Amino acid sequence: MKKYLSMLLVVILLAASISACAPESETAEVAEEVVEETAAEEAAQDVVEETFKDKGYKLAYIQNGAGDTDIFKMSFDAAKAEAAKLGMTVDIFTSGEQGDIRFQDLVNQAIEADYDGLFISHGKEEYSYDMVKRALDAGKKVVTFDTVIKDADGNGLPEATAMFQDDFEMTRLSLDYVVNELYPDTRPVRMLKLWYGPGIPPFDRRQVTYQEFEDEGLIETLEVLAPVDLDNIEGSMNTVMASVLPKYPEGSVDALWGTYDAFTRGAYKALSEAGRKDIKVVSIDLSNVDINLMNEEDSVWEACVAVHFENVGIQGVRLLARKLHGDETPPNFDLRPSLVPADQLTPDATVMNLSTIVDGYGVFDDNWEPWMEELQ
Repeated sequence: MKKYLSMLLVVILLAASISACAPESETAEVAEEVVEETAAEEAAQDVVEETFKDKGYKLAYIQNGAGDTDIFKMSFDAAKAEAAKLGMTVDIFTSGEQGDIRFQDLVNQAIEADYDGLFISHGKEEYSYDMVKRALDAGKKVVTFDTVIKDADGNGLPEATAMFQDDFEMTRLSLDYVVNELYPDTRPVRMLKLWYGPGIPPFDRRQVTYQEFEDEGLIETLEVLAPVDLDNIEGSMNTVMASVLPKYPEGSVDALWGTYDAFTRGAYKALSEAGRKDIKVVSIDLSNVDINLMNEEDSVWEACVAVHFENVGIQGVRLLARKLHGDETPPNFDLRPSLVPADQLTPDATVMNLSTIVDGYGVFDDNWEPWMEELQ
């Protein structure tokens, strides 16, 4: 309505200027025509947006694995809140400990149900192409997260938007910090690497950039460490790290790099228990527990790189809304990460308020369209 009144004011002023050089009857006719056209355009736009919000679109957010960690709860809650802004609802489903079989069953149930859009998270490459194709063939709009969609020939499904954290940039930011901030005069920096794979898409992408740093002679990997019990990642990583540390006397390792924060927590605790302050820790991903450990007195956990996980849910919902609205959407979308140095953390820092502490963390302006603004 405000936009309409502004346009009407412009029309009135335009009519006044026309009247100075045109017959009175002609001026009135021109002004009346412009007002009628403007009102018609505004009414049509209002109908379009009101129709979208009144559709009552339903989305299913389906997570492979447990959803009880801080970051996934953040994503679920943010998805629900964002959907509500746009007149949509989101139902959350997680496969829990039942894993891939239960996950695929949940997706198939959602395909058969009356959901308009599916947000599919952490599907495995061996079945995700066929699974997503079934959803698309059923007329569903689809956005995926951390899910590789490729058939046997390497072809994807561009109708579905595949969303990832920008794992290449996350690795670059974290390793840049190690080599240029922590050890600018050391080449190569001697590293213990926490990694598991191949076969886990985000870890595989992070490995690509890690290899580039190795190839450039910036870092040297002394050993690759991985958990042996995936049902107890943190405890397993603690045991593995504790068993390896005696091989490396003080001064023989510069840094420990963790490709995943659960790996890093276990290794960090092993370092603390052994009293090893000579090895600096830098990691990828972030939770409130990580922040508390980084804030410990004399902590060697120097930095992490992370995407604000609220943004996972927000962008998934916005991309689905754009698809339902008929907007053109990209086949791929990467979430922007931020470096979080420990020396910038305040005692009360959490994953929820970190956006007020670290520049760039929690910037959510992607995929927000003018028509969405009109709905508010």
